[in-house]
Amino acid sequence: MSAVIGLAACAVSSVFFGSMFVPIKSYDSRDGIFAQWMMSIAILLVGFIVFATTGFPGFYPLAMLGGASWCIGNATAIPIISRLGLAVSILVWNTSNCLVGWAGGRFGLFGMKAQVPASPFLNYLGLVFVVIGGSIFAQVRSEPLPIAKKTSRTSFDLENLNSEEKKALNTTESSDDGGLETEVLRPDKNLNSGTQRFFAFITAIVAGFFYGMTFVPVIRMIDNPQLYPFYPQDGISYVFSHYFGIFITSTIIFVIYSIFRRNQPYAPPNLFLPGMAAGCLWAVAQTSFFVANQHLSQTVTFPIISQMPGCIAAAWSIFYYREIRGKKNFILLGAAMSITITGATLVGLSKNIKF
Repeated sequence: MSAVIGLAACAVSSVFFGSMFVPIKSYDSRDGIFAQWMMSIAILLVGFIVFATTGFPGFYPLAMLGGASWCIGNATAIPIISRLGLAVSILVWNTSNCLVGWAGGRFGLFGMKAQVPASPFLNYLGLVFVVIGGSIFAQVRSEPLPIAKKTSRTSFDLENLNSEEKKALNTTESSDDGGLETEVLRPDKNLNSGTQRFFAFITAIVAGFFYGMTFVPVIRMIDNPQLYPFYPQDGISYVFSHYFGIFITSTIIFVIYSIFRRNQPYAPPNLFLPGMAAGCLWAVAQTSFFVANQHLSQTVTFPIISQMPGCIAAAWSIFYYREIRGKKNFILLGAAMSITITGATLVGLSKNIKF
């Protein structure tokens, strides 16, 4: 029964992680710092709901470090997506995330206890499939569509752009009804160039490392009761502390960003609700991840939840955003998804099946 709950939590987490950036992708988030701050507010609200429903289990400052690690990685997410596309971005950083999380749980790194599955062979074989699938995903050519929408703008919106941005942006005005309407397009810089994509790819790998470290403080506290006596043994008790670390770190990043921008951060009002929606999706997914870790193990959950969201994101990219086109890309994507799903299944079976 425990394995069934864990796998169900993996499914919920995968769907929500794979869909979390959909609410904000249709908007020009620019550097993504404001969008992340909105996400962090929603994450904190969901965390408090979990905190209340679990009977206020206590606050554990060390768990905040895991939230801070995730927030640092996520600060690069939107710029990466604007260069690689939704599906390829998630698939690349999740492959790095998978390796870091799997290695930490399997070999007991960073003070955690080693978690040996019932079938190490199936576990290793599944991981190999996952990595091969991730490498094929990286070869899929995604072409993110530029965001160019006409929206009613006030003078306040235009004042948020500094002089350099105003020169880089193409603006047109119309006066059909006497009001100001401005069409804001992306900067002239080609975000889909080889250089931009290369640096985005490297940044995605680094972001995956920070994502992979997010559970380390919590699992360390659970695995070492002699060092942390009377601490809860269920991961869900640490959710609020973990999410509070995300909010604090995101707020610090936003303040530093605002200072750097001379108190003119890019913070359009139309990103408020999409950012909150993305944060809610992530918070539900991460809470399910905590549940999955409790009923399975990090050795099993990380390969599954690190790769399956990429399949969900690929579906969004193909059928909704149409970023992935062409026969070759579809063949690569189909092969990668098949291999990845096979690997995730093998990893899941390795928990209880000896082979």
